[in-house]
Amino acid sequence: MKTKSSKIIITGFPNAGKSSLVNLLLKKKISIVSSKVQTTKDNIQAVLNYRDCQMVFIDTPGIINKTKYYSKQLSREIFKNIEQVDINLFVFDSTKNLTLLKKKKIKEIISTFKKNYLILSKIDLIKNQYLLEQINKLNSDIFFSETFPISTKKKIGIKNLLEKISKESPNREWVFKNNKNIVNKDINFIVSEITREKIFNLLNKELPYVIKVESSVKNDKKTVVVQQRILVLKDSQKAIIIGKSGAKIKDIGTRSRSDMEKVFNKKVFLDLKVLKKSAL
Repeated sequence: MKTKSSKIIITGFPNAGKSSLVNLLLKKKISIVSSKVQTTKDNIQAVLNYRDCQMVFIDTPGIINKTKYYSKQLSREIFKNIEQVDINLFVFDSTKNLTLLKKKKIKEIISTFKKNYLILSKIDLIKNQYLLEQINKLNSDIFFSETFPISTKKKIGIKNLLEKISKESPNREWVFKNNKNIVNKDINFIVSEITREKIFNLLNKELPYVIKVESSVKNDKKTVVVQQRILVLKDSQKAIIIGKSGAKIKDIGTRSRSDMEKVFNKKVFLDLKVLKKSAL
């Protein structure tokens, strides 16, 4: 049987819905999803086998357009292995305005890739008339091969996107030979990202971006034991994460454990500790 394969990069402004898209496609928590700018710290390589097509996804940090948030190290991640990329999915939050600066940034990014699809996210939050206006604005003098309005929350438009990618993918052998959808990260990384997500969701404006989570996972037949250390630079940050009478750390643990159980499909015992370190 002939097989197809595409390497796909996902770009966009911060919090446009890139990680949510990857997580829905793979049906697992892979990328950290929060409202804090640049929370996707690593390129997450994920593989989705859809019929006869293997799609290798790369999730990137957002494109930062404010100097105080700009990180050269993170932004360089977008342009790794560009020559190997078949399709760029540019995700744009349909609830946001398209400014001249954003339009310039979009043109710069998509000029780098051979094929670009516009992914208009969060369409469940806007009216149809405004959606049409957004589609027209974004396609007026920016060239996208295709436009896909989607909602990861209501799972709208995902099948159309997958069908198009499958149709446009070149005939090529699968890079990963087994039939499972996988991520190119170890499980310690994945559970660490889950907890980092919860920290930023709960304490978005109270903490800096530099928060590290170290994990150790013991996966038995019926249960999973996860030991995690949340590393911070200051005692004040430690106090914020723990919260009054341990309320915040308990909430973080409860939410993290719930997502981990979805990943492992079994009971998870989570041990969380917050430690101060001189450097991360």
